[in-house]
Amino acid sequence: MSIRTKKAIVTGGSRGIGYEIARRLIEAGAEVVITGRNEEALRSAAEKIGAKWIVWDVADISVMQENFDKCVSMLDGFDTLVSNAGVLTPQHEWGIGMLDLTEDEWDTVMDINLKGAYFMMQTAVKYLYRGKLRGNVLNIASVAATEPGYGPYVTSKSGLVSLTRGWGRFFAPHGIVINGIGPGPVATEMNGWHEGDSMENSRIPTGRFLTVEEVGAMAMYLLSEEANQIIGQTIMIDGGYDIK
Repeated sequence: MSIRTKKAIVTGGSRGIGYEIARRLIEAGAEVVITGRNEEALRSAAEKIGAKWIVWDVADISVMQENFDKCVSMLDGFDTLVSNAGVLTPQHEWGIGMLDLTEDEWDTVMDINLKGAYFMMQTAVKYLYRGKLRGNVLNIASVAATEPGYGPYVTSKSGLVSLTRGWGRFFAPHGIVINGIGPGPVATEMNGWHEGDSMENSRIPTGRFLTVEEVGAMAMYLLSEEANQIIGQTIMIDGGYDIK
């Protein structure tokens, strides 16, 4: 299996799923810039895997083009976006906690998970489309997109799945492959899991959390030449969690 592209930006790349995908891309021969809001975490992660890095809050649309151009310069080109940056406020997603959601809390989640992802994809695809270049966009959604929407996280991920379908179909004739992954509960800090915790999870039919390695393997397949006919899809990798 060979990756389709070689110069990648991975948002939210300092830890978890983003870090694992960036690591695998570099291992496969790609040059990678990882982004995030924590300079110390980015620097540490980049040193471990040989990535470049830039502090970048994708919710700040005013610097989107400027920071994208910096990444293109760092990579001497661009052909792959892995849009992974995201936040979760579980207290507002299920149960009566949603009755206490504030506008600021709503905006924080939507600005990163959906608005930021949209304008990140727009900026990347514009570069590819206008340059008549082949490329890939991989949006990291969530199995939560299959759930009833109670709060901003589920709503944002459902929206990202829809955008992936629409943009995937529209830009496929131009050699730009756009897909997504919808991970189930993964053993990461975002899901309340910490190193040394049990992997058991009774909510998942397979009985355990997913690993970042499993999600990373799926990402590499979707970014490979062998997956060129998968268009606009968000592949759920969730141990059967979304099967009701």
